[in-house]
Amino acid sequence: MANVGKTCILRLDLCAVIIVLIHADYSRCSPEQNVRQHINKTVSVGETVTLHCNKTKVDDDFGWKMNGSVIFRLVSNMNVTRTNFSSNRTHIDSRSPGELIIHQIQESDAGNYTCFPAAIRWTLTVTENQIRPESAKQTIIIIIIIIIIIIIIIMSFYGLIMICLIIRISMFTHRKLRQEINSGSENVAMVSDSDRHTLTVCVYSLHTAS
Repeated sequence: MANVGKTCILRLDLCAVIIVLIHADYSRCSPEQNVRQHINKTVSVGETVTLHCNKTKVDDDFGWKMNGSVIFRLVSNMNVTRTNFSSNRTHIDSRSPGELIIHQIQESDAGNYTCFPAAIRWTLTVTENQIRPESAKQTIIIIIIIIIIIIIIIMSFYGLIMICLIIRISMFTHRKLRQEINSGSENVAMVSDSDRHTLTVCVYSLHTAS
């Protein structure tokens, strides 16, 4: 009877340990290890950031911490997954727990992210949106292209105006020349008729005198 009682007590103790492990608050409870690798990473507000950590098959207890608090923990041998994300923009898939993804990152997401048991730590710095050098160069090139196009359009517009003015001036000059030529012909004709009339009068006067 004594052995049976001891067996029952051991089973109860084991059940209690399992219940505590399942329902325990993992926010401050995690294996503490020395950081093996430290990575500094700077990103801009609004970006999507992915942190990679290697998980091996022997890592039965795998998790992520943010500023010392556990935000994800996967105990494979007990099939237990616990999450404690401070934002719905943070995502870890239990099927690939080695990737921590933060969508539309904000300044509040800055801090230290550590995965265990690999003991890799990222110090994440989040800055305001800034124009990167590549973006600045692209912007300058686009502005230059737009200015060139505007200049071409303006020159084409004024060029059309100049062509129209040249055509109008040419037509006006041509008309004036034609008018001058026509008026000159009329003057010549008038002079010829006058001379003919004068000659006729002279001939008639000579005939009368004789």
